[in-house]
Amino acid sequence: MAANMGPRVYTLEQVIAAMDRLPVDKVVDAMAEGFLAFSRGSVSVPPPQTLGQPPLSSFVGHQDAQACIKSAYENGGDVFVTKVASGGGGVNSGLVLVFSQHTFGPEAILLDDGLLTEMRTAAAGALAARLFAPTDLDEIGLIGCGVQARWQLRLLAAVTTCRRVRAWARSPAKLEALAKEVASEGWQIEVVPSAEQACSRAGLILTVTPAR
Repeated sequence: MAANMGPRVYTLEQVIAAMDRLPVDKVVDAMAEGFLAFSRGSVSVPPPQTLGQPPLSSFVGHQDAQACIKSAYENGGDVFVTKVASGGGGVNSGLVLVFSQHTFGPEAILLDDGLLTEMRTAAAGALAARLFAPTDLDEIGLIGCGVQARWQLRLLAAVTTCRRVRAWARSPAKLEALAKEVASEGWQIEVVPSAEQACSRAGLILTVTPAR
């Protein structure tokens, strides 16, 4: 019997390198396949577990922080996966654990620091835009300027040719920094003084902020 070598560990740098080689449209396609599988009942997805939010006690790092533990597997598949995504106060983290359905032992640990969660969320948004947004989209409204704003735009590029954005956020300086960052990817962001102005002419609106 072969010795158990333990799970393979992938660093954040390795995860980033792998995702950089994957075309963004393939990520959106994979999200569509996942939703279809869920709708057909061919995957098992238990309720998520949430820590750090009521009725539980808050984390000491930030009052709005939380950790979500989510698991799923394809019925009759080879693996089951558990993801821990945590963050608060502008800081995100996390990892993904892959186990064998045959031996029940761990096969891989992805130290993605929340990257796969950010990409998955953005891919779901891009899929919704592909299915429901106007085909003649002229302008996009953006509310928020954090990490998810960046990922939403990057994945959205796979489903629309529109690159004109009017955006508002509570921090104009951070929003200006976002606009400069994504300009190299072809996005033209106009920073406006109100959420109403950001949305007034938009055929698609992205709300990517936890702010209330």
